Amino acid sequence: MIRVLLVDDDADVRASIRLVLESEPDIVVVAECPDGERGAAVARRLRVDVALVDLRMPGGPDGIATTGLLRALEVPPRVVVLTAFEHDDAVLRALEVGASGFLLKGARPHELAAAVRDVAADRCVLAPAVASAVVARAVTRPTPTRPTAVGPVAVGSMAVGTTAVADAGPGTDDDLADLTPRERELATAVGEGLTNAQIAARLGVTPASAKTYVSRLLDKLGLQNRTQLAITAHRAGLV
Repeated sequence: MIRVLLVDDDADVRASIRLVLESEPDIVVVAECPDGERGAAVARRLRVDVALVDLRMPGGPDGIATTGLLRALEVPPRVVVLTAFEHDDAVLRALEVGASGFLLKGARPHELAAAVRDVAADRCVLAPAVASAVVARAVTRPTPTRPTAVGPVAVGSMAVGTTAVADAGPGTDDDLADLTPRERELATAVGEGLTNAQIAARLGVTPASAKTYVSRLLDKLGLQNRTQLAITAHRAGLV
């Protein structure tokens, strides 16, 4: 069962989302809060798998700040940011602080439920209306620090590859110079947005082994998650 937290200042919106999600057999809304501070406090007490967070919440932390609060918890939930707008910078900022997805509030019920399932499965979800803009901005936007990435990406419920939110300038193959050929093959597969099952099929191992190998590679490179590995592989020219 996927445990969901709703954070939105509009009670009617929260009620509508709850109604949609609780009609699904594998999703339960464990709490709802009108602001980010209370949302983070609730998530600290409860086990929350996915938090749906409104981008625009007046009188307190907005959705981006709330995402940061949630992702800083000892056991952080994955976060999907909800908005009525299609602002590119807001999308990138939300993803940069740790959001796993970005949906428009007008999403159909099945898209909302699919988004919850996708981020619970460690995929990133972008509303179709903003996905192409995010891809373009992520590839071209340079800044001076280590990359943060999101991916694999799902538009609605369909995975479309790995999209990076770039905090880094152009990378080089030197970033992965210490990897063995097998590790480079693994990094390439992650950079292509393959699931553990797909990586297992490519490498001729079990999905459990593929997951273990990815974890070991993350540790070796000092990365936090497979999405950071994906952007590193892209920057190094493996993908």
